[in-house]
Amino acid sequence: MTRVVVVGAGMAGLAAALRLTQRGHDVTVLEAQDRVGGRVRSVTLSNGEVGELGGEWLRSDQRWVVALAEELGVAMSPVGVDFADRDLMGSPAIPTDEHRRVASLVTAAVESLSDSDRARLSVDELLAGLDDGSDAFTVLRQRLEGSAGVAAGSIAVGEIVGDFGIGEATYLRIDGGNDLLAQAVAGKLHDLRIGHPVERIETDDSGASVSTANVTLAADAVVVAVPLPIVSRLHFDPPLAPGMRAALKRLAMGTAAKLVAPTESPPPLLARQNDDATWWCWTGDGEEGRTRRVVTAFAGTQLAVDVVSGDWHRRLAAAVPEVLLGANSVFVDWGTEEWFGGCYSALAPGDEALLGVFQQEGSVVFAGEHTLGAGTIDGAIESGELAADRVERFLSQTAAPG
Repeated sequence: MTRVVVVGAGMAGLAAALRLTQRGHDVTVLEAQDRVGGRVRSVTLSNGEVGELGGEWLRSDQRWVVALAEELGVAMSPVGVDFADRDLMGSPAIPTDEHRRVASLVTAAVESLSDSDRARLSVDELLAGLDDGSDAFTVLRQRLEGSAGVAAGSIAVGEIVGDFGIGEATYLRIDGGNDLLAQAVAGKLHDLRIGHPVERIETDDSGASVSTANVTLAADAVVVAVPLPIVSRLHFDPPLAPGMRAALKRLAMGTAAKLVAPTESPPPLLARQNDDATWWCWTGDGEEGRTRRVVTAFAGTQLAVDVVSGDWHRRLAAAVPEVLLGANSVFVDWGTEEWFGGCYSALAPGDEALLGVFQQEGSVVFAGEHTLGAGTIDGAIESGELAADRVERFLSQTAAPG
């Protein structure tokens, strides 16, 4: 039996570990934190409701996460609000048809671009020639910038047609909290060790070894499934190839924070975007169509996080005056979290060409949403499954004949 060590128990590492375990390999997962799930993190609030401090929005057309949930018997329910159709705080509601009109204009503009223009243009440059002053354009610009976690001038046009760009969808969440999916995967694994940050990965002709402060494990193959900034902290011997080092240096990580506030009674369904800082808030349904007593706010980009820090609860109360917020809201700034250094990767113009380095095969392979430029739970799971396939091919090629 071959041994594989998976570094990181976020959704990418868990997905890779599950598939490799199912294929008969001896898999050990090493996780630096005291929990699984990575940037999927659910929390129980003071009113008993579950809120999402990490990855939250799932779509019914995201085949990797939907298939994994169905495989493990983890139930999902519609959220009841649309990620893209937001109103501006303190302004009249924006008709859905107006959101669709703006989406159609932008979609047509993207589709008309040559491959070279699509590779070099930023979201800021594209929208500059299209914005006709509609509130729906304001929402779109703020939404794209906030969702990427970086300024619009640093966002590739391809992000517009990604999972959370333009396009209608049914949005879902895991009943009882999104991290139940991570826990369900973890329950299928045989050797998962939390509180074990990896420091060093070495390879030679005989295989690989993975070292923490306390233990060194020999392996036939390694899956590195940690967030983009953490990869650069690991010591690789021999060093990573120049192309990989260049990609790690170039690719950016978005910055975001979330505030999850309990409510005293079920709130109305709403989605509201701030018009001068890239933060927004929403409510949503849970299982059986019950409106959850939670309001969640998300600030994307460092500027937005700085704007709301220390004053967010008051700002949120002003944004949803019809909702009675409870005490003991919970906050996380993903940019300051030790084992993450940001919310997810953000592709700038030209960056997509760098992603090929993460698809290479060998005794060490890489997984994580950044390897696909995805920035989603679905992308993390897909990357883990694809990493497992690369490990399987490598091991089959190196197996002794007979």
